[in-house]
Amino acid sequence: MKIFKRIISVMLAAVISVSIVLPSFALDKKCGCGFSPVIYVGPLGCADIVRDAGEENEQRLWKTDTKFLLKNFGKVNGTLLKGIALKDYDAVADAVVEFVNLSFGDLALDSEGNSHKNVTVPNLNTPDSSEHGVNISFYFDYDFRLDPYIHARRLNDCIQQIKKLTGHSKVQLKASSMGGVVLSAYLDTYGYKDVETVICQCCPLWGTAVAGELFCGKFELNPVSLRRYAQTAIPSLDGGDAAQSLLYFLTDAFRITGIWNMIIALGNRISCKIIDRVYSEALIPIFGTMPGIWSFVPAEYFDTALEYMKVSRSGGLYRQILHYRTAQSHIAANLKKAKNAGVRTYIFCGYNIQRTPLVSAWKNTSDGTVDTKYASLGATCADLGETLDTEYIDSLKDKKYLSPDGMIDASTCALPDCTWFNRDWLHCNGQPAIDRFYEKLLTSKKQLTVFSMKEYPQFLQNDKNAGTLLPVTGEYNYRELFRQNPSLLNLTRIASDFIFGKHK
Repeated sequence: MKIFKRIISVMLAAVISVSIVLPSFALDKKCGCGFSPVIYVGPLGCADIVRDAGEENEQRLWKTDTKFLLKNFGKVNGTLLKGIALKDYDAVADAVVEFVNLSFGDLALDSEGNSHKNVTVPNLNTPDSSEHGVNISFYFDYDFRLDPYIHARRLNDCIQQIKKLTGHSKVQLKASSMGGVVLSAYLDTYGYKDVETVICQCCPLWGTAVAGELFCGKFELNPVSLRRYAQTAIPSLDGGDAAQSLLYFLTDAFRITGIWNMIIALGNRISCKIIDRVYSEALIPIFGTMPGIWSFVPAEYFDTALEYMKVSRSGGLYRQILHYRTAQSHIAANLKKAKNAGVRTYIFCGYNIQRTPLVSAWKNTSDGTVDTKYASLGATCADLGETLDTEYIDSLKDKKYLSPDGMIDASTCALPDCTWFNRDWLHCNGQPAIDRFYEKLLTSKKQLTVFSMKEYPQFLQNDKNAGTLLPVTGEYNYRELFRQNPSLLNLTRIASDFIFGKHK
């Protein structure tokens, strides 16, 4: 009987041992699919930030719900409207400061760059599946407020876990918008040994002027930029072609009737009276404490921004803000090194879109958020609605990197052979034709360039409504756009020019 029990015990021990060891064998098993897994490094706001998660009074502070904002506005709207009517600008400032603090104040970090304990990101993604493919990517999200190097460490952990789960030795990284900040910190810390492909989509690799100028107090309202910004957003709105056409027509009607000028005049009159208090009592104490937001400040603005935003030179917050300058200054060199070592490297950025109309750099061509010159790591760009001057174009010995519309010279980019420019592409807005382009990049076994593919030259024309991505062939006008995509919106653009006069 004892011998029988011993035999059973040995068999059970063997089964348990095998059950423990087998998963590790499975994790180490190589995958033969030939396609390395893709990690999509998300944009700003890719994760919910929550106050008092799991409690009765839980509140989402980022990706904030409209009900929460309306509730806060309801607390101040009486004071705000009364202040505007009576020209009591102290009352207006009181209302604006209170609204901003009620809505976003809990997002502020402390002097060490840490979040308040009751403000968390409770649902960060953790890789737990081996599924991967062209249409199946792993999503990497993060708390955008924090030091980008914190996210870089998490990204490295994510990469190692995905390698184990999938049996691949390398991954492909597709960074979108602020995801490029995380990528910059990752490459500066861990290099590229685990990376097969890098795609940067609309990434503020060298920052963005809206952050630089706002952090230096260069706030400006302009009727031209406001109208163009509104028109830029229209193709991305829900409601269909007819609704978009009506809105477009109204924006031009506002121009000719002077409504935009009236709005700007009122805005400027109010803002110049309250701006100092809004900065000192709301914007600096909240957004000035976030190393993640500081990562958007371009190098040429940085020192002035530190003074204007009253950043203390002691404490962890300052060290974190300063630390990212290293990653930002190294990103061009790090991408070059990666490419030279065999990492397939691609940069994709938008142009010919009105940038955020709140700063004096509103003439910069952009994708609506990130300036093209910063996303492309150094392209020479004409002002929005303009072309490079004739003298500059004539001075170019080789015009192979010059856009057919005369707006961009890509020869000055850090990586001119693998940097694409997508005209009329609103920041990170996807569409099927762009997905097909990325699929081509991700499935290629060799480095593709702007000269590799006839259908995808360096300069492309985006049309989200038509779902097309076509080569730029010259200076585009609305008639040409209508010929490519005979939509009601494009017809309205032509009619609006005819009725109200052409404009930039």
